[in-house]
Amino acid sequence: MVLKKILPIAVATVLAIGCAMSVKADPVELEVSGTVDLVSGNYVGDVMVGHAINGTFIFDTDEANAAPSSQTTPSNVPGHEFSSFYDFVGAPYGVSLSIPALGGSFNNTGPVGVVVNDDLELTAAETNGMVSDGTYDWIEILGSTTVSICTHPSGTCNQNELVPADGEEWTLAIVTSDTNWITDGSLIPDALPSSYTLFIVGNEFDENGNEVGLVIASASIVPEPASVALLTSMVGIGVFARRRKA
Repeated sequence: MVLKKILPIAVATVLAIGCAMSVKADPVELEVSGTVDLVSGNYVGDVMVGHAINGTFIFDTDEANAAPSSQTTPSNVPGHEFSSFYDFVGAPYGVSLSIPALGGSFNNTGPVGVVVNDDLELTAAETNGMVSDGTYDWIEILGSTTVSICTHPSGTCNQNELVPADGEEWTLAIVTSDTNWITDGSLIPDALPSSYTLFIVGNEFDENGNEVGLVIASASIVPEPASVALLTSMVGIGVFARRRKA
């Protein structure tokens, strides 16, 4: 498996290197365009390497607007590590993507999630070579059409142990090697780092929570901002296997 989810929230796999933002007010709207780099599983035969992909991710950087289902404490569950996770429910929040060559689109039906990762490790294998092995700060913005299920033999799971099932997840990751970008892992950063790599990731899951499809695409912000702008000045769980740095 190229990428491994960490949260009970579905994540679609398309990688974006450079993402688009519209400068407005709260919340934040990121518009991205990219090119598919990897396709596997159920997406084979429909999505193709080289297909263009476009997406809009609308979320928030104000934690006070998040739903009670958010988790502000770190998760150290293997394969589900993160620093914090926030749910933003209802309009104007949303995730939508389209692949023009197919004429189809994705629109989330659940909350929009924001996953904060402070000083966690990623590998080239996990990201299809989008980043090198190392320790990074990054956030993920994701939307899904999945349901969350518990696959533990006991039938009982904590929230961060649930897995996505029976639908798709699409996620935008903003990754930086500047580990000073996120100084408090319980908070969503308000500004972009000085340099970063953007990913959009798409996954499909069956009714038992097994990943049955994966798409990864490199992408960029539309238009690329001339300078680093505050996320809070723009309108607008995870995708990777995370390991906290020892």
